[in-house]
Amino acid sequence: MNISMFSAGIVPPVYYGGTERVVDWLIKELCALGHKVYFFGPAGSDVPIAEQVVYLDFPEGRINENPIDFREQIPVDTELLHMHCATNLDYGYPVLKTVHGYPFHRGQILATREQFDEDYSFVSKAHRNACGRPENPFVYNGIDLNEYIYSESKNDYFLFLGKVDWAVKGLQLALKVAMDMKLKLVIAGDFFDPTFYTRILKGLLSEDFQYIGPVGGGEKAKLLAKARALLFPTMWPEPFGLVVTEALASGTPVLTSFEGAMPEIMLQGVTGFMCRTVGEMKKNIKLLDRIDPRNCREHVERHFTSRRMALDYLKLYEEMIKKYATVGT
Repeated sequence: MNISMFSAGIVPPVYYGGTERVVDWLIKELCALGHKVYFFGPAGSDVPIAEQVVYLDFPEGRINENPIDFREQIPVDTELLHMHCATNLDYGYPVLKTVHGYPFHRGQILATREQFDEDYSFVSKAHRNACGRPENPFVYNGIDLNEYIYSESKNDYFLFLGKVDWAVKGLQLALKVAMDMKLKLVIAGDFFDPTFYTRILKGLLSEDFQYIGPVGGGEKAKLLAKARALLFPTMWPEPFGLVVTEALASGTPVLTSFEGAMPEIMLQGVTGFMCRTVGEMKKNIKLLDRIDPRNCREHVERHFTSRRMALDYLKLYEEMIKKYATVGT
């Protein structure tokens, strides 16, 4: 199959960028399975495995509301266009539009049904439901297990990894738990607002609470592998939560909430614990020794690998191509 793939972000990302890592893994798996991929995205992307890489000029503003028109640059032998963003353009080819978050998020409104059509796919059941499209397809994100280190030996620290100043990710809850339980907490990630460090975070740091900045590659893999647990007390309808599968692949249990896709990713009491309150999280920290790292790893191996993701997308591609042919006749 010949697939044109569009990413609004640089592929692969250096540090933060869950969507861009997913796109990178998807392209690699599709090519490994014998398919041809044309890549469209911003300058700085490095996709040597693609048949062709086309760098696009990105105007200022929100890409989901102001899509780039690159229709004349799509190779004529393209069988399907996979857009990793929202768009309202007719590209002249079968198109799958995968959103990895809430592209039209404004204030308290995450999404409404009319913002999406039947050509959209989502990254979990919870995600499509939150977007008002329970009948649309979804494909779980998958990770390349070769990029992670499985370890049953842990060091004496807990880990918070993500956008540090994004309130919905729950850093304040992770800090509360760590303070109350006298835990060592390592905080890794970057900021939307660089002033957050000096304004808020710096004053909270101590010998037990360390901020190590953004991490990626081998450094990130080691950090995940040696943590006693990942603290991920997300406070919003999490579309997927890639860092959860990254931790589990490393044999590291996760303490999280019941929000969004967490019940679809987690196995309660097997891969960690989902909690409704800080009190529950503190209680379950004492039960972490019951979690077998092997069960965490095997859960990802069964359900959340990049190969599984690619195969699921290929099925969806075939459905979209057939639908497009039917509409055109």
